[in-house]
Amino acid sequence: MEEAPHCWPGRNTGLTSLYLSMDDSQASRAGSTSPAASASTASHGSQMEEAPHQYANTSTASDTAASLPESQSEGQNSSNLINSSWEMNYHEAAIFLEEGENNDKFNSHPRDRSALPAYLVTHNHWFYSLDLFAALLLLSLATIEQPAVFHVRRAGGGARLVELFGLFLVGISIVMQLRWLGPRTFLTHRRSAVKGLVTWIVMLIDAVVVISRNKTHFRVTRAMRPIFMVDNRYLGGVRRFLRQILQSLPPIMEMLAILFFILLIFSTLGFYLFSPNQEDPYFSTFSQGFVSLYVLLTTANFPDVMMPAYAKSRWSAAFFIAFLGVSLYFIMNLMLAVVFVVFSDIEKEKFRKLLVHKRRACQYAFRLLVTCSQPSQVSFRHFHGLLRFFRPGTSDRDAFLIFKALNRSENGRLTRNEFYNIYDMCGYAWRTQVPPPPWFNGLPGPIRGCCYLIRRLIKWKWFDYFIYFIIIVNALVLITHTIILSTANIPITHDLHVTWDQITVVALYSVEALLKIIGMGPWHYFRSGWNVWDFAITALALGGIVAEEFADSFFYIVILRPLRLLRLFRVRKRYHAVFQTLVILLPRIVSAIIIIIITYYFFAVVGMEVYSQYDMKNCCVNTTVEQFYKEDNSTLYPDFYFLNNFDNIFMAGVTLFELTVVNNWFIIMEGYVAVTSEWSRLYFMVFYLVMMVVMSVVVAFILEAFTFRMEYNHTVLGDAVDGVSLKKEDLTVIHSAIFDPRTLQQFSACLQNEESAQFEGVGQRTKIVLQRRMYRDEIPVWLSQADREYADSPNLPGSTHSPPGRGEPIPVTLPATHDSPQQTPPSYVGSLNGSLDGGLLGT
Repeated sequence: MEEAPHCWPGRNTGLTSLYLSMDDSQASRAGSTSPAASASTASHGSQMEEAPHQYANTSTASDTAASLPESQSEGQNSSNLINSSWEMNYHEAAIFLEEGENNDKFNSHPRDRSALPAYLVTHNHWFYSLDLFAALLLLSLATIEQPAVFHVRRAGGGARLVELFGLFLVGISIVMQLRWLGPRTFLTHRRSAVKGLVTWIVMLIDAVVVISRNKTHFRVTRAMRPIFMVDNRYLGGVRRFLRQILQSLPPIMEMLAILFFILLIFSTLGFYLFSPNQEDPYFSTFSQGFVSLYVLLTTANFPDVMMPAYAKSRWSAAFFIAFLGVSLYFIMNLMLAVVFVVFSDIEKEKFRKLLVHKRRACQYAFRLLVTCSQPSQVSFRHFHGLLRFFRPGTSDRDAFLIFKALNRSENGRLTRNEFYNIYDMCGYAWRTQVPPPPWFNGLPGPIRGCCYLIRRLIKWKWFDYFIYFIIIVNALVLITHTIILSTANIPITHDLHVTWDQITVVALYSVEALLKIIGMGPWHYFRSGWNVWDFAITALALGGIVAEEFADSFFYIVILRPLRLLRLFRVRKRYHAVFQTLVILLPRIVSAIIIIIITYYFFAVVGMEVYSQYDMKNCCVNTTVEQFYKEDNSTLYPDFYFLNNFDNIFMAGVTLFELTVVNNWFIIMEGYVAVTSEWSRLYFMVFYLVMMVVMSVVVAFILEAFTFRMEYNHTVLGDAVDGVSLKKEDLTVIHSAIFDPRTLQQFSACLQNEESAQFEGVGQRTKIVLQRRMYRDEIPVWLSQADREYADSPNLPGSTHSPPGRGEPIPVTLPATHDSPQQTPPSYVGSLNGSLDGGLLGT
């Protein structure tokens, strides 16, 4: 722990001159003090004790090293000076906590006050939204640029202007980031350097060249536009997922090297075995044999690739069986296992780094919240000041509940070890532990009695069983009706009408929803995701019945009712765990989908630039795929493969999805090889490899999440309930810290006629919460190592100056004014007791 600076009064022409020194032995008075000065010193004793133990980087200008805030000039009011310093400390401490929460490196922390405005502008939700709008605007240009989806007159010139506008918005973000990072940090930050110095400059030059020539050219740089979207603050999960893919590449590349070695060996062997057969087109040359086996790896051309050789010799089947057994069923599954193990290690290491990073952020923030007199503890006043910047929407009541939940020692001040749990406690939503009375409690007697009966009915277990029975019967009736209709050879038209049984089921669903809303209250009813799902399906079906009187096509909305069968999955405990894991995985799944869409966008733009000029109708004459591209009726079954093209961004996306599914993907590849050259194979083969890597990582993280959840359920037992006590004198602490009578009124309203009110914190069970409990034995080792590293870094990160040396006093001039009478708290006080939900509390 750093030594606390001490304050000494001095003489300065009627003003009280204070010195903050790092060494007691070096401090001395600057002369004898007058009686007035001595009196002033005594009156300012409490203010001196409340001086910050350490000043924030943003309290100093860039050209004034190791100085206090510029606003602390001679003659200013002492309380205003200290309050101003505390405000800056609160703000910077909140920035540290946000950097820890967002996993931002501390070398991007504001260096001084001059960097703070740019930092605040760039870390604003309006600015994030503007940056995301610019990225999406640039991506959407692919719909009006040639080859365009929407053919707009003079779209070329308008698209160029829109592109310049989008690049201008992105440029603002880059300039502001350069302003608060500084050139050196900006250049060392790889993502910022790639975005600003490579992608943005290259795309800007490309756009200017197109406008100046008034003619487009081969613009593959359009494929780099997703970089701007990935760099947006809202897509932090996408960046983390992309980083994990890159971290998984080394073992994947090793397995791919083994796979290609096997391909080369079998291609060579296949050439010597099957090339003498003139009727075998798959191994006529070494390159053709390599491509055939590469396609065989996806099973898209099996058994076609084997049949010519198999027709000549039955023993040739052993070659293909051996190849598929080694490459597809052994190497590919081995690669998935390797990716799974590596991904699990990456997840664990990522959690360790994030945990240590948050701990370091708490340590930096804690330094800025302690005072000269209490350098190892944080009072509620300064904790509340921190929350005003870190969690602006936190009410005063919740702020005090968070403080008391953290303060396990119950001494009214937070130690650093207690402060470490701020991230967990700030994630809780606080509510009274005793459930509030039903919403209908204030209604007249007969109505209230009916509502109580409805409440008891919906809580009866047989009520749910009856609804489940109705859902199953409804699904069976619909399936039976569909089978009868399909076997009767009756053409399905839009003339179908809703039958009486469907109306009955929808009416039962509507009555169920109405009873639950009355018995539970609208707020509690719609807080359940399953209730929202049931209500949405019921509302669509009810709306479909009404709308079916005006348009027959709404019949298909009514038959969506069996989707309520998903509700049955929550009955089984195993299915309940699966859905819980799915909820935890949902953000990661969204990130994976965005990564896949970005990959599609990149290859779609490249494909449009290369292949959009070719018409695939009736192409590939005298090739093995000619019949698939015929537009006329000369073939028995038209295949319409000419629709798989790169004529616009959407059609290119569909084509790439077909390549991802790999069913007959070689037909698309051979078609473009026929109209271009053999080098076109490289595009399709690289796309398959990239998607194979991405999908392997997606499968790996799904497996890792489910195995982690299963292991957690078997190894981690329930935690004991941890209680937090709120005492009478706590109201005095609130009043002296925030001077807000409304907060006291909130607490007194909670008490009413009771002697105590209990609260509980409810939070989401995220994967990080599970990891904290899963690795509870290893976490102390990680944290002790992090604390040893922290002891070697006494300065705040991002500081452009060193702290004052030991014995070098920092002058603070305070006017000699009398203390104002201390406000007294109101007379009404009560006893409050709070408790946390033990199942949600971290270790």
